[in-house]
Amino acid sequence: MSRKQMASMIKTTKITEEELQEVQQLQKDFQLVTYQIGELSIAEHNIQEQLNNVKTELVNFYSSLKTLQQKENDLLDKFKSTYPDNNINFETGELL
Repeated sequence: MSRKQMASMIKTTKITEEELQEVQQLQKDFQLVTYQIGELSIAEHNIQEQLNNVKTELVNFYSSLKTLQQKENDLLDKFKSTYPDNNINFETGELL
């Protein structure tokens, strides 16, 4: 067998330039979408972390509110026992 015959048997075929460009564009589009998914995933994680921090702060504030309400009730009970026949103006401190 001659070299020419062997070369024609080994001859490789290629897709057209348009087909190659189409495949390459699809690969680029896939990479871009994958990158965007990653970016959004990171943004979602950061937002979730911020939301968790807000929830923790809210729990702390609600706990503080409950403590303040209890202190207020205790103080009002004290006033009722100290001044049982009077109402108190809490802006001026006057007994009514």
